[in-house]
Amino acid sequence: MLFLSVLRKIRTSLLRPGILGGPGKVSRARRHSNRWLRQHCRTIEGDVLSIGSGTDADGEGNHYSDYFVKASSYTTSDFSHDFGCDLTLDVRSMPQIKDESYDCIFCSGVLEHVDDVTDGLNEITRILKVGGTLLLGLPFRQAIHMAPNDYWRFTEYGIRHMLRISYEIQHVEPIDTRAKNFPATYWVRARKTRKS
Repeated sequence: MLFLSVLRKIRTSLLRPGILGGPGKVSRARRHSNRWLRQHCRTIEGDVLSIGSGTDADGEGNHYSDYFVKASSYTTSDFSHDFGCDLTLDVRSMPQIKDESYDCIFCSGVLEHVDDVTDGLNEITRILKVGGTLLLGLPFRQAIHMAPNDYWRFTEYGIRHMLRISYEIQHVEPIDTRAKNFPATYWVRARKTRKS
């Protein structure tokens, strides 16, 4: 519970104006990420679960839910009830969600904070329908944030390795590539090909 308490306090402070999700200067990486997401989210149909939604703010004055124009439903979730999300859950264990419940999982800026990233990915895979879409945002060149619960950074090769068993990777997008071979973040669109 200490893990969740610390994350709740840090995340709440990061949502102040001008920080994550608040009005203020929008970074190049944020603009690039949102542009990529708008392109890839607009074709998603069915039921969408956003994991780590917070306030669902995109940092540019909109909400990510608005990107999913063809979705039947959009469910928000976070580790704390403080954000007013539809679901409160721990991505490492989501027994309240049945197997293969969602057509799309949208997960951004979460897995780097999960001490057991394998359990987190296994649970995401379990609740995503076969043929469903995983939209996954993972950091590579980002400052430590939400310390002390900031455990991982991901390379494109690590991402491909991590998803190789249950997913067909459709697109990997490095975000903010001003520094050669040193992107800020990766966005991944992958299709689940087999049961977990």
